[in-house]
Amino acid sequence: MTNLVSVSAGSNGVGAIQRIRNLLKFNPNLVLLKLALFLHYGGVSAIFPYYTVHMKSIGLSIEEISTISTCLPFVSLICSPIAGMISDKLGQYRYVLIGTLIAAVISQTCILLADARIPDGFEAYNASAILYSINNETQIQITSDTWNTSSPLLAMRFVIPPSETQHCVREETFITFIPKEKEGLIATGDVDLDITECITPVEIEIIGLRLEDESRDAEYQASHIRGFWIYFLVRGVSTAMLASTFCSFDAITLAMVKEHNGDYGKQRFFSMFGLSTVSPFVGILADWLGSLKGYRDYSSIFLVGHTFWLVAALLVWKLDVKADKPEGSFLTNLQQLLTIPEIPIFLVFMLFLGTNFGFMDNYLFIFLVDDIKTPNFLLGLSVTVGCIFGLPFLCFSNKIIKEVGIVTIIVVAFWSYAVRYIGFSLMTNPWNTLVLECLKFLSYHMLHSAACKFCSIKAPKGLLATLTAVYCSTHYQLGRSSGAFVGGILISRFGTRETFKILAYAALLFGTCYWLTDVLVLKRIESKRIQRKFFPVTFYYLL
Repeated sequence: MTNLVSVSAGSNGVGAIQRIRNLLKFNPNLVLLKLALFLHYGGVSAIFPYYTVHMKSIGLSIEEISTISTCLPFVSLICSPIAGMISDKLGQYRYVLIGTLIAAVISQTCILLADARIPDGFEAYNASAILYSINNETQIQITSDTWNTSSPLLAMRFVIPPSETQHCVREETFITFIPKEKEGLIATGDVDLDITECITPVEIEIIGLRLEDESRDAEYQASHIRGFWIYFLVRGVSTAMLASTFCSFDAITLAMVKEHNGDYGKQRFFSMFGLSTVSPFVGILADWLGSLKGYRDYSSIFLVGHTFWLVAALLVWKLDVKADKPEGSFLTNLQQLLTIPEIPIFLVFMLFLGTNFGFMDNYLFIFLVDDIKTPNFLLGLSVTVGCIFGLPFLCFSNKIIKEVGIVTIIVVAFWSYAVRYIGFSLMTNPWNTLVLECLKFLSYHMLHSAACKFCSIKAPKGLLATLTAVYCSTHYQLGRSSGAFVGGILISRFGTRETFKILAYAALLFGTCYWLTDVLVLKRIESKRIQRKFFPVTFYYLL
């Protein structure tokens, strides 16, 4: 008995070692694919997390950001399936992917030309002023050779020279000094230094005056609107192209994995490795350049991302991809695709998951920056932590999917969103973001692996790229749009923290609904399909 146990233990040890070797073994036919995926998603990691803060930096308001985030995905919703259909029709995934990558780089470069900022309207004038009190009211006497007093003064920027150290009485009736070096802004009707009386007049140095000028204000507003539309149009082209690259990369990966007997999770591992390693470095780079220039500069972020995408396009050119062409009419096969009951139900719940993805993608960083004052490097680090934590699971994704099932992973993805929402609604310390982002692998990495597995199983021959594109468009584009739209409405009405709580309850509800749909509907449909497959139709209906 002892010998039998020792042999069994030894065989288990050998089996474990062999499994580790299989896990670490490289398939030489997939090396270039891994590198291309790393570079593509590294470029995505460099740019995507900073889209929203970049829009704010060029002068777009929250309402305008919400409008852009809501409308743009509808463009890519149309373009992405078209790219998938073209890829399937031609059987040439590489050419479509390379073309969309280059178009994305060109259009994103044009984004840097958009500027919707409105000038503050302050101009330098040859002017001096004296601050003094009359009858307990602060008055300003301005002397200027260049300012025409017929133009009403709206505001004034000033500096109190170090030599002026006059005693002044505040409303609280105690005496204090005006600081030796004081800068400030005085608006009309609001001369606010909390001063009601000064012992002697104080000379101040005027930096700039803002005068009322309707024609100039109209010009500024027109410039803002022009910048908004330039950004909107260029970003629309960019989003459409990038959406197509995601679908094409997934189709190429699934096709090459099938041809070379590879593991989709291992290829996805390199995608997420690129997504996790680049973002914090470009965040640090942006902070460093911003400290040198005195303002936040995001051009370096775009430069890094574009370089990665161009190198990825060169690697894709070297790939040997063999894709199945559709049998029979393409439209007939497409109709068949939509008549499989599991597919429409799957797409509906992918839309609901995409709504959560869209809300997080559009508003999480704004919440972290505005409400919790999170620095740029921590924003990038949160992306890294979320990706790295999911990497081990990607290595075993095929085994996990086989053990627990696709439906279970989708349900858990809903529930993981609920947990993250509750956590963010209670958060006060920005470092807690790293803890909550560890759950992201359930709603992103594992979910995407399970969804692609579903597409590879359910897609009719020659329609793999089409179904993958429809899934990606539904989840990442239409879902992102609905998330931006719903999130914008809820935040404007209830605030960000209350919106997190509302969406947490919704995620729990939809996850439970999908589980019930699978138990009560989908499994019965699959059972009947299996019975029809193994029994003659006439005999089946006699049962």
